[in-house]
Amino acid sequence: MSKYLVLGVSFNWEKRKGLDVFIELEKRLGLDYKIVLVGADENLAYKIPDRIVKIPRTADQEELARLYSAANVFVNPTREDNFPTVNIEALACGTPVITFHTGGSAEMLDTGSGYCVETDDYNELVDRIVHICENGVFSEEACIKRARQFDRYTKFKEYVDLYDSLLGRETG
Repeated sequence: MSKYLVLGVSFNWEKRKGLDVFIELEKRLGLDYKIVLVGADENLAYKIPDRIVKIPRTADQEELARLYSAANVFVNPTREDNFPTVNIEALACGTPVITFHTGGSAEMLDTGSGYCVETDDYNELVDRIVHICENGVFSEEACIKRARQFDRYTKFKEYVDLYDSLLGRETG
């Protein structure tokens, strides 16, 4: 029986989103690790090893929150992205994130919420997954605190204040 749950979520699993990375992780991680992929449709099922749990795409926020919360680590091996909100969703559920150093992924994490690794560095990725799972290095509270820094209302106000300052107006 697996001790650790490694979660991946995408609504378009392909190489760009790191499907091949999870297939490689399945080979490298031992039986103590269970990989769960959300968003794997029937067209991809045959490409994904049987040992990886495949959950169909869902828009049910409560179901997604339960999955994020159950995971020991959320892995987002995206090779192309601008600001993947799945990272924030995982953090908001108290789950640390490991992602590739691409797009806006790195900006979402701090030293208390996860790791960025170089794209396709499988050795470091496996080391970080094992480190998080076996040592519990990130607290649920720290992850949630980091996610709160991306609250849409706070960010909206920051943008308005920035625009006002650029226009020479007083900010409120």
